[in-house]
Amino acid sequence: MDYNALSDPSPETRAEFKEWLSEETVAALKSAQGNSAALQDAIQLFWLQSVAASLDKEEIENMLGVNEPSIMDLAGLSDEDEETVITAFEKLTE
Repeated sequence: MDYNALSDPSPETRAEFKEWLSEETVAALKSAQGNSAALQDAIQLFWLQSVAASLDKEEIENMLGVNEPSIMDLAGLSDEDEETVITAFEKLTE
């Protein structure tokens, strides 16, 4: 889904994009479970799509692991996979 918060400030469209991005990322993380490289790729794609949509870092972090239910909650990752995702995300946002 193409979206950019700067050119489309509509709260409805923003919510629709975030829902789509969450669903896509959850599906990617579920299929990548147990595969560190695939988990990292899924998080990199999530990050790139979020940045391309002009979402701010705090909003992106909240989607991934703070909001209830978060993307990581919905993906049902193991503790080890969650650590891989967190590490990959931190490297991307440094």
